Amino acid sequence: MGALSGLRAALMRSQLLRFALVGCVGFVTDAGLTLLLHTQAGLGEAAARVLGFIGAATVTWWLNHQFTFRVQGSASSWLRYVVITSAGAAINIACYLGVVRLLGTRPLHLLAGVAVGSIVAMGFNFWVSRRWVFVAR
Repeated sequence: MGALSGLRAALMRSQLLRFALVGCVGFVTDAGLTLLLHTQAGLGEAAARVLGFIGAATVTWWLNHQFTFRVQGSASSWLRYVVITSAGAAINIACYLGVVRLLGTRPLHLLAGVAVGSIVAMGFNFWVSRRWVFVAR
């Protein structure tokens, strides 16, 4: 049993690393689309942000099912993923606001809030993605 649990732990670490790398691609996609849609297409900040999020969620969904979890994806798993990552975004923002309220608004405090929110939300998104979105059927 020890070898099997060690293999599971290695698989989990490997998936978590790939999930984090895909998250970096998602961040670049999200930020890039948001800026492009706002500055070049003339959309308002909120509309550009929502469309940027949907674009990034689509890219990360595809990469996660191809690269991170290596299972077949479907339209229903895409929708579950978008809903789940929306919940993760809400967790991220809530953690950020909690840290900023606790520490203050100096640049280092804001950075700490972003870091805490990102780590907690990534953990949540990884767990629910692994358990409920990218499950071999």
